[in-house]
Amino acid sequence: MQNLKSLVKPLGLVLFTAIFAASNAVANLPESVKTLLNGYEFRNVSVSPSGKYISLIMKEDERGTLVILNRSTMQVEESIRYEDDDNIEVSGGSWVSENLYKYRVLTEYSEGRRPGDFGDQFIFNMETRKNTRIWNYRGTYLNKALRSGKKIYGRLDILSYLPEDDSNILVAVSPFKRDGGVRPMVYKLELSTGDLARVMNGPARGASMLTNETAGTIVASAPTEDFTTEFFFRRTGDTEWTDIDINLPGRFTGLNVSDDGQLVYGLTQVEEGPNAPRLLVSIALDSGVMETVHDFGFVAEISVEFGEGGHPSYATWIADEPKIRIFEKDLVSTVVAGFMKSFKGFNVSLTSVDDSEENMVFHVGSPGVSGEYYIWEKSKGKARYLFSHSEKINNLELNSFTAVDYEASDGVKMQGWLLMPKSGKPKGLVNYIHGGPHGPYISYGFNTYMHIYAELGYAVFAPNFRGSGGYGYNFEKAGYTLWGTRMLDDMRDGAEYVQANYDVGDKVYTAGASYGGYSSAQNVVRHNDYYDCSIIDAGFFNFEELKDTWDGREGFTTDAFTDNAMGRDPEQLKAMSPLQNIDRIRAPMLITHGKVDRRTPIAGAKQFIKALKKTDLDYEYYAYAKEGHGLWFKPNRLDRFAKVKKFLERCDAMPSKTSAQTAAR
Repeated sequence: MQNLKSLVKPLGLVLFTAIFAASNAVANLPESVKTLLNGYEFRNVSVSPSGKYISLIMKEDERGTLVILNRSTMQVEESIRYEDDDNIEVSGGSWVSENLYKYRVLTEYSEGRRPGDFGDQFIFNMETRKNTRIWNYRGTYLNKALRSGKKIYGRLDILSYLPEDDSNILVAVSPFKRDGGVRPMVYKLELSTGDLARVMNGPARGASMLTNETAGTIVASAPTEDFTTEFFFRRTGDTEWTDIDINLPGRFTGLNVSDDGQLVYGLTQVEEGPNAPRLLVSIALDSGVMETVHDFGFVAEISVEFGEGGHPSYATWIADEPKIRIFEKDLVSTVVAGFMKSFKGFNVSLTSVDDSEENMVFHVGSPGVSGEYYIWEKSKGKARYLFSHSEKINNLELNSFTAVDYEASDGVKMQGWLLMPKSGKPKGLVNYIHGGPHGPYISYGFNTYMHIYAELGYAVFAPNFRGSGGYGYNFEKAGYTLWGTRMLDDMRDGAEYVQANYDVGDKVYTAGASYGGYSSAQNVVRHNDYYDCSIIDAGFFNFEELKDTWDGREGFTTDAFTDNAMGRDPEQLKAMSPLQNIDRIRAPMLITHGKVDRRTPIAGAKQFIKALKKTDLDYEYYAYAKEGHGLWFKPNRLDRFAKVKKFLERCDAMPSKTSAQTAAR
C-alpha cells in the first residue's frame, strides 16, 4: 500500500486538507473508532477489457485519486488527481473500452461545503493520455468543441457501450426539471469529443431505460402521477414506443434485455402480502407472456448476472448468509461459485471481467470485514490478492452479524442483524434504525456506524422493519402511512426478541439518521416506556413542515409519493410528529444536524429545539456548519461520536426502564 502511494504521479494537487485541533473528548475515543472513521484506502477496483490494466480509486490525504496499474507488473501507469481551483475529486468509474476509462467526480459547488455527485463525468484515454470532460451538470453543448448547438442540462446515464461502435456510447439525458415536464432524450455520445447526436425521445416523463447488448431493443419504465408504473419497448427501426402490459402486485424491476430483443428479465412478486416470495421472471415483449425462472422465497439482496445471449447465468442472494444458484454453467459462474465456496459466509462480488474472460476481479467482504480485492487469472489457474478496502480496519478483527429472524406482533415475518461487541458483556442494546425508510435497508455487509457502537461496548440490533427496501415491493408498501406507528412497533418487537434470546443487557437505546433520526425521536414518544435514551441525527420532527421544505418536494411524483407513503390525514400526521407530542417524551435525547441539510432542513430541528426549551426535558443539541444531510467532514464525524460516547456513558448510569418494569412486576 505504501509503495503504491509513493509511486502515484498526480496530475493535479491536493484539493484541501482539513486542519483541526482534537478536543479531549475526541482524544478519548477508542483508536478503533478513529480507524473506522478513516474509511476506505482502496475501492472501485476493476480490470480493463483487454486485461492489460487494473484501475482503482485510492484515498490519500482524504482525497479520491484514480490510479491505473499495469496488471502484469503492478506498476503505476497513470493517476488523476485535481487541484484546489478545480473543486472536484474522483469518486468512481469504469472501463468503456480497451483504452478508455470513464469516471465520475464529486463537485464542491459552494465554498467549503461538502461536495456532491451532480453527474459530472470524464473520459481518460490511456493511449493519448488525454483527459476529456464529457458531461457537466451546468450544461453541455451538442457540439462541445465549437460550443454550438443547444445546451443540454440533466442527469446522464449510460445505456450501452455499443460493442460494435468504438467511437460512441448510447446515453440517456434526464432534464433537470423538478416537475418532470420533459421526457429523457437518447443520444449517441462521441467518446473523443463529448459531442451529442440525438437518437430519440424517451417514452414518458421520468422514464428510465435499459437495452440489450447492441442497443437494438430498449425497454423503459416510467412513473405516473398516480404512483403506478408504465412499461414500454422500442426496437431499431420503430417510429414509436410500444406499451407492455405489466400489472403485478410486487411491481416489476427490469434487469436485462436478451440479446435477441425478445425478452426482458426482472424481479417481481405475484402473490399478495408483505412476505410474498420474490421471483426472477422473463416477459416476452411481443406477447406479454411471463415465465418464472426462479423462486427465491422471502429473501434480500438478490443480484442476477447475465451471460450468453443476455440470459441469466447465476444469481446470488442473502438468507441467513450468502447463497448462489447457477442457471447456465460457464467459466464465470464456475469461478464465482468457487470463490463463494472458499469464502463461506462472505459476500463475493465479481467487479469486472476482461473480454476474453481470462482475468476476473472480485471483491470479498462480510459484515465483519470491510473487503478485499482479488484477481483470478486463467493463465495461472488461481487467484491472487490485490488490495484491502482498508487494511487497518480489517486488522481490527471485528465481529460479523448474526441473523435474527422474528415475527412482529401481528405475524409479519422480518429479519434483522445483531452485532455483538468483541469482548465483555454489552453495556446495553442499541436499536439502530436505517434511513429512507422506503428503499434503504440494513444489508449483510460492513456497516461502519454499527461497528462504532459495538466498539463503544454495545450490542447493536438493526431491524429491517416493514417498509424497508431489499425484500421486495410488497414488504416496502406494507409500511406506507405507518412511519410513526406500526413500523416503530416492528423495531420494538425485534429489540424485545433480541433481549429475550441474547445476553445484551437491560438498557435499550434508539439511534439513527434521517428517517432513523425521525424514528428515534418518535420512538421515545410512542414507546416512552421502553427506550432509555435516543440519538437523533439529521431527523425531522413535523410531517407537514417536512413536506413543505424537503429538496424533493417539487418532483413529478412527489405528491403521489408523500400522499401514498407518508399519508395525507392531518390528524394522523400530527399524531406521528414528535414536535406535536413532546409531552409524551420521557428519555434523554442527543440531537445533531447539518446546517445546510436540504433533505431534512435544519429549520425543523430548530422548531423542535425551541419547543424543548420550554420543557424540563433532558436533551443535547449540536449543529454543524457547512454540513448537509449527514456529516461528511472527518473532524465533524469524530466530534459527533465523541459526543455520542459521552452521552451514552451518561445514559448508562441512569436506571433502566426495562429493569424497573421487571422489578414492578
